[in-house]
Order: sequence, then C-alpha cells, then structure tokens
Amino acid sequence: MKKAVVFFAVLAAILTAGIIMGEAAYASCNVVTVMYHNVTDNSSRWDDYCIPASSLEEDIKYFTSRGYETLTASELVTAGMDYLDGKKILLLTFDDGYSGWYTDVLPVLEKYNAKATMFVVGSFINKYGYLNEYQIKEMADCGLIEFGSHTDYIHNAQLSTVQSLYNNTYTFWEIVQDVKNSANILKSITGQDVTSMSWPYGYYTDSLDGELKNSGIKITFSTLYGVNRYNGWETAPFNRINREYSTTPESLYERAESKF
Repeated sequence: MKKAVVFFAVLAAILTAGIIMGEAAYASCNVVTVMYHNVTDNSSRWDDYCIPASSLEEDIKYFTSRGYETLTASELVTAGMDYLDGKKILLLTFDDGYSGWYTDVLPVLEKYNAKATMFVVGSFINKYGYLNEYQIKEMADCGLIEFGSHTDYIHNAQLSTVQSLYNNTYTFWEIVQDVKNSANILKSITGQDVTSMSWPYGYYTDSLDGELKNSGIKITFSTLYGVNRYNGWETAPFNRINREYSTTPESLYERAESKF
C-alpha cells in the first residue's frame, strides 16, 4: 500500500513538472526591433538612413502608447520569461556610432525614459562625425543605453568584401577577434561588458554567430526585415525593421504588427 502511495506521489510530481515545463515552453513575447542610423536636424541629410530627432520621439510615443515597453538588447535575454510572457517589447537599436546620438538621441531617450542599444564601430570612435570616448562614457552612465559591438575594422570594408571574409575559413578567427577587439575597446571606455552585437550590413554566417555566442555575446542582430516572437530560446540574429525618414510612426507600427 505504501509503495502504491509513493508511486502515485512520484507520478503526480512528474506530471506537474511536465505541465509547468509545457507552460514555460509556450511563454513568449512580441519583440519589435527598430533599426536607426544617423539622427540629425540637418534636413539636407534626411533619407532612408537618417532621420530627425522628432521622428524618433514620435516613434517612442506611438509604440509606448500602444503597450510597448523599451528594453536594451541584453535586458531582453536576461529578463526571464516569467517577466516577458505576454509583453510587447520595443528594442531601439542604432548602428555605426554617429555623434548625433549624443546631441539628438540622448535628450529624447532621457525625456521619455526610453532604453536603447547602440552598436558602435570601434575604429570610428573619436573620428569626425562620430562619438568620442567622453560622450560614450556619459551615455553609458545614464542607465538607459547599452553599447554593443558593430565590429572594429570589418565594417570599413564593402559588403562584397565582408561576405568574402566571412566565407573564408582562413579568416574565421580574424573575424571573431575583430569583434572581441571592438568589445574590449568599448569596455575600456564604459567599464561595462559588451554582450550584444550587430552584424555589418546584416550579413553573418551561422558558424561565426555561434562562436561569438560561445564567447560572451548573448544576442546578435541582422538587417533581415521582420519581427521576433521571443520565447527565451532565440539563437539566430534578431530581425529588424529599418526606420526611413519617409515613413511615419503609424506606418512603422502597422508594418511591425502585420509581421506577427
């Protein structure tokens, strides 16, 4: 009799655990990642990769008014599905490292307490038109911005050259080291570990992406158009939606929602 009681108790525990694991497996959240590049109030430069700060502000207002919460990239992958389940997450990502991020983007983020992830090309730091070390440090210390890698020197090459490098087994470890170099540069400035990266031109290989994720990078991004239904097990680079000057917050929102 006692053996039967113990057997059924163990069986019940196993079934309960299975139910809990099943529920966890179905936990998910909608993630919209918007990709920005340069931000400036110089209207002569507005195009598919350059917008005014007012457009960024309107995007934040529109998405958050419809239930989206901003997180940094690494916050997303460390938050846990018990917190994320059922939420709508907005990742504001910026590529390259333009000085306009300090003069035009930072005030908007602080005004709305919005979080963002900024991917900097290490070799661009301190160059004209790009962030300098002091600006990066101040932005990292504000508590709203995560700095991630956009490589060190690789992004200086054209897409065709990048593709050739990535698909050459002899340059595999050079690519990995270049990303690590950029991460080390950013850490030396901010004092913070770099755990996210954006692939130049959005191009990557599974082997390179996997190796970097074995080396401390927790989340990566491509430029593949789309959104992500995140359940805590995402391994591929996240999709993104580019924010052109010609679009509107309403159109951007509708484009994103239509992908889920």
